[in-house]
Amino acid sequence: MDNLTHAVLGLSAGVVVARKGGSLPAAAVAAFLAAEIPDIDVFIRSVDDPLASFRWHRHFTHSFSFMPIWAVVCAGFTAWFFKWINKPGINWRELIIPALAGTLTHLLCDGCTSYGTMLLWPFNEIRYAWDCLPIVDIFATLPLLVLTIIALVKSSKKIAAMGLIWFCSYAGLGIYQHACAEKSLRVWLSQQKITPERLAVKPTISNLILWRGVWLHEGQWQVAAVRVMPFTDTLIAPGEKRLAWTLNSAGNPPQGSDGEKMVTDFTRFTQGWNAYSIKESGILIGDIRFAMLPDSARSLWSVYYGKKDKSYPGSDVADVIMDRQVNASDWTHLKNLLLGEDKNYQKVN
Repeated sequence: MDNLTHAVLGLSAGVVVARKGGSLPAAAVAAFLAAEIPDIDVFIRSVDDPLASFRWHRHFTHSFSFMPIWAVVCAGFTAWFFKWINKPGINWRELIIPALAGTLTHLLCDGCTSYGTMLLWPFNEIRYAWDCLPIVDIFATLPLLVLTIIALVKSSKKIAAMGLIWFCSYAGLGIYQHACAEKSLRVWLSQQKITPERLAVKPTISNLILWRGVWLHEGQWQVAAVRVMPFTDTLIAPGEKRLAWTLNSAGNPPQGSDGEKMVTDFTRFTQGWNAYSIKESGILIGDIRFAMLPDSARSLWSVYYGKKDKSYPGSDVADVIMDRQVNASDWTHLKNLLLGEDKNYQKVN
């Protein structure tokens, strides 16, 4: 989730669990810091390892086992900070519970999105993703932000709790919408005589109406936009297709090469959701789960293996490719999908 959402969730949680008679501002600050600190992993980078950020983001820093560590660090720092600004008398121990609450909001909030979060590290390295909220959603964040500001101004636990209730209710709606979208997609596929080998449904930016469906069938990935609105027919717009990558795909890096190590590492991160396409100078292995448009097979991130370009005389290279390109026609297309006006939509009976 975006850091603004994490911040206001942490502040609200800190106000709600602040000890009676204790410093409410200190509790809010401790929870705020604890709600932000798991994302310190964004600074883990390596010039020699383009996949380092993928490997370590939402890794051990986002696990339940690390919660006590973050709580102690943030509680201690907050107590020191208030002493430094001439507001002594705050015991760091009274800030442990607010800091734990702040960290918990971050972990659970990230778990609601699609990227995947290693909540149970080191006991397993599964990336849990409940796929019920987009990474950025103003409808989830804006009411929470307003209520949190009012709660801080009025020092009101009740209003802060209302903000948390709003966010949890919105996430609950996301769970329901996700279930409806997946059920409708499976019904539609059954009507098309398609039995998917794998299937996933992902949220799209800042809404719970339009979803990205992805499935594997007979060696090909296909994507579709799935529009779910209460009291109306569910609409599905079939999108692009891509071949599924395999160990035997043409153009794969040689065994033991740096390219093979990168592809193996990338496959571990994507959990096998790998699309495959042949380029003029090499191959592109993309994470089919994520794209800028719900019906596009252009992966948000991919591994390229091959020549730098068709005239490059050197040995093959391997690199991570990010594809965030969006033009004016894409925004128009997204609007039509969201409003149910796209010409490719089909009703689910």
